[in-house]
Amino acid sequence: MSKKKNTLKDLDDFLKQQAATLVSPAKLSDQIETPQPPPAAAAPLPVAQEVVTPAPASVAAPAPVVEVTSESILESIRTLAKKEGTTVPKKIYDIILQSAAQGTLSKEDTMLINTVLYLKSGDNWKDVIREYWKKR
Repeated sequence: MSKKKNTLKDLDDFLKQQAATLVSPAKLSDQIETPQPPPAAAAPLPVAQEVVTPAPASVAAPAPVVEVTSESILESIRTLAKKEGTTVPKKIYDIILQSAAQGTLSKEDTMLINTVLYLKSGDNWKDVIREYWKKR
């Protein structure tokens, strides 16, 4: 009787093996994290947006607050896809790299970065991943 393959587990194992060979993990004692309260379940984050309206020199006009939600991000990606066409995946990879590479990296962040670099670089993915972590 043949055994059913779990391709996601195989991919996870492969990426972990590659990450272990290319990146030496930081010591646990170097990573001191302070516990933070859990984020609100579905509360959108307000983002300030610059207003381009003339205001008197002595009084500054307050900037309106724009809510960032999953839907607004998806709509922005759809607009980008219509505008840019076939180059959208590369731009999304760049956005993922920029957002995942901020602050202290978790194991999941490292795996995400390695996966995006793999998808973005093609055949020379090992060299690209190695160079990325050397520069970081």
